[in-house]
Parts: sequence; C-alpha cells; structure tokens
Amino acid sequence: MAVETGITAYSDDLVATFQLEGRAVRGRMIRLGDTMNEILGPHAYPLPLARIVGEAVMLAALVGNALKFDGRLILQANGDGPVRFVVAEYLTTGSVRGMAQYDAEAVAAALKQQPEGQSILTTLLGKGAFAMTIDQGSDMDQYQGVVALEGDSLSDCAEAYFSQSEQVETRIHLAVGEIWNEDTPKAWRGGGAMIQLIAADESRGSAEDDWDHARALFETISDAEILDPALETSELVYRLFHEDGARLFEPVPLTRHCSCSRERLSAVLKSFSQDDIDHMMEDGQITMTCEYCKSEYRFSEAQIPSV
Repeated sequence: MAVETGITAYSDDLVATFQLEGRAVRGRMIRLGDTMNEILGPHAYPLPLARIVGEAVMLAALVGNALKFDGRLILQANGDGPVRFVVAEYLTTGSVRGMAQYDAEAVAAALKQQPEGQSILTTLLGKGAFAMTIDQGSDMDQYQGVVALEGDSLSDCAEAYFSQSEQVETRIHLAVGEIWNEDTPKAWRGGGAMIQLIAADESRGSAEDDWDHARALFETISDAEILDPALETSELVYRLFHEDGARLFEPVPLTRHCSCSRERLSAVLKSFSQDDIDHMMEDGQITMTCEYCKSEYRFSEAQIPSV
C-alpha cells in the first residue's frame, strides 16, 4: 500500500505529520537542507557539537509542530561540562534556530580524553537537565517539563521526557551530517522522525501490538536514508511503513529565523553603564555579534545611545 497524500513531491526544509493506517501510531518527519546549513554553517562548532545543536533544532521542530496555538517551543540542555548549554527554538509560524555556548579549548580536551564507552552527550555537556518550555505569549503562563540529561543523545532525553512527563511511548531517530560532491561544497543537512503511541480508549482497546509492530519497522531506518537529498519524504515514509500504509499530511515549511537587529542591540547597549561602554570600546567602536546567526553589528561612539 502506498503512502496516501495529495502532494506529488516533498522538498527539503519541512516537518510533516503522518498516521499509520489502521494502527494507533502517529509520527512526524523532518528534513532540513539549506535551513540546517544556515544554522550550523556560520559557526565553527567541533563536529560532535554541531551534531548535537542540529539534533536540538530538529527536536524542537518535531515536538513544536504538534502545538495547536500560536507560540513557541524552547528546548534547552544545560550541564556542568565544557558545553555550557545548547538551546533551540521553534516558532509555530514555521521557523527554527539554535546555538551552543561552549569553551573551545575545554571541548577539544574533553574529546581527546573521552573515556571509552562514554557518550558524546555526557562528554560535552556532563551532568545536568534537559527541558522543554512551551510559551504561548506574554498573556499566558509558560509550561515547562524537565528531565535529567542522561543517555547517549538528546533523542534519548526527549524519549525520557515523553515517558515521564506525558506517559506517551515515543521513539526518535535523528541524523546530522555534511554532504558534498565534485560540484558542490560541503553543506550541513539534517533529518529525523518520531513516532508515538496514541493513548488507548474503550473503542480501540490495547494498542501494544500496534506499537511493537510500528517500532520494529521504525528501527530499520538508517542515517543514510534520512540524509539523502534525493529521497523524498513521502518515499521515506513509504519505505518504512508500506506494509500498513500511511497517511502523510500537508507539510509545514521550515526556515531559519533570528530576532537580532541593530535596534534591539542598541537598546541593550543603552542598559550598560558608561564605564562598561568605555571597556567595550575598541578602536573607537563597539562590535556586537549575534550568538545565533553570527551577524556583526558595529556601533561608533556617536551611534551608541546615551546612558
């Protein structure tokens, strides 16, 4: 049985929901090409850290895509390791961003001295917390769920979050990598999928068999398939679930967003004391760099707002 969809082709930079036919299992799939490259490309992250940031961005979009209201989902991992934190944000308008704060020398030393059998996540972030925050705007209370920063990946943390906070069986597979060929330079790509068991009710009864069946098929997915730019999302869903068939719904296009602007940073400068301004000044100007997109903003002494 083919994947049922009214759309003939799926490009990159999207998140799409699918439903297994006749089974109490739903899922979402994400594919990021240019958007992932725009998020990771400007940074000089060590490869293992770049992958963690990319995974955080995709997790935020996969989970945030389920929100039924205008707002945002913020995913953050904090630890006591050389990476201070990783943060990603998904806006329900269909945009994402992410970044990490880290000590470059400490990260290099940690990777060089990584104990055998220890995960990259533990090596870089150490012990800490994994949190997802739902923000519906200034007029509504925020909702936050927190679990321990444990496991081999952020996907493991997210699965634990759904198990503990939502009591929902969840499986997640994410991949981040660089691709290139003779005609194109290296570019970051990312892709992934998540499946969840729909809660049982009186009409459906137990769905354990549905979950075991779907999970077994889901675990056959490979990183190479997820990252293949020539493999359409509909074809990937078909490869996984052609035994049952799946209904693939209209995808949400994803772009990179950033809230930095000259006006916003000018307001930040206005909050500093004159002594702070004097210490920040170099060669007659202050240079401020956005931690998300790496855009630089230069302010001459005359352009700095008076305090």
